[in-house]
Amino acid sequence: MAHTDPSAHPVQQLREAAASLEASVLLCLSKPGKLAVHRLRTSTRRVQAQLELLSKLPTLPPHEPEANKAVRLLKQLRQAAGHVRDIDVQCDLVRDEVAGSKTAPLPETELVREARRLRRALKRNGEEASDRLMRLLNKQRSRLPSVFGELLNALAPVESIALNEAELIAVARECYRNRRLPSLPDAASQKIAELHETRKRAKLARYLVESAPEAFVESHRLAGRFAEMQQAGGEWHDWLILAEVAAAELGDSAMLPQRFAAHANRALSVFRRRLRYKI
Repeated sequence: MAHTDPSAHPVQQLREAAASLEASVLLCLSKPGKLAVHRLRTSTRRVQAQLELLSKLPTLPPHEPEANKAVRLLKQLRQAAGHVRDIDVQCDLVRDEVAGSKTAPLPETELVREARRLRRALKRNGEEASDRLMRLLNKQRSRLPSVFGELLNALAPVESIALNEAELIAVARECYRNRRLPSLPDAASQKIAELHETRKRAKLARYLVESAPEAFVESHRLAGRFAEMQQAGGEWHDWLILAEVAAAELGDSAMLPQRFAAHANRALSVFRRRLRYKI
């Protein structure tokens, strides 16, 4: 997004992101599909990034109740859309795994039978997730304008607030580094939780700096690094979740869960390399 002056305008960008979210909801309701769900998820992330940016700025007028209401609504939409997206991705990964397998030259190998069973289960889950998403969108679409209208009204006194590039990058780096790490008794679980949180913070930081004016060249370079980290982490996460889903449906000793776990381990190695980027 480009403005006429080389400054980032968080409140104005929040207004535009909220309008884009409303349009994404209507699109998803009228033409549900992979692209519409993807756009909906991305729209929630862009709004969340602007809220995160505003939360780091001092001397804003009181707006916490309105912001909290918006955050809760965003979380509902993002999780519902995310569940639909995850199952779509899982179906594609299962299909590609069988299509690319050299160990399944015949139509009725054990691998193919496992894949057929797993895809049937995923299809059922996907239909249920899509129904839940549509019900949620129908329920909440009328609330979106009022929720964000109240928030933007509360922020109206600072509508013209602006950040230079150094200030925006500083907030993005703080957003990435300020990871909310849980405390778990098991060391392996703790490490996985930390990786998940790092992946999510990289995603949020990416959307934050992607909203910068075109003149912010360093911001967009940083957005590219965050995007590479996010994509590597997302691939690892997709394989990891699919391995868990496959094991629950087929059993740990089945072929597909073991193959998906191997993919997850390879993707994790790539993700760890991306985490070495200098941010």
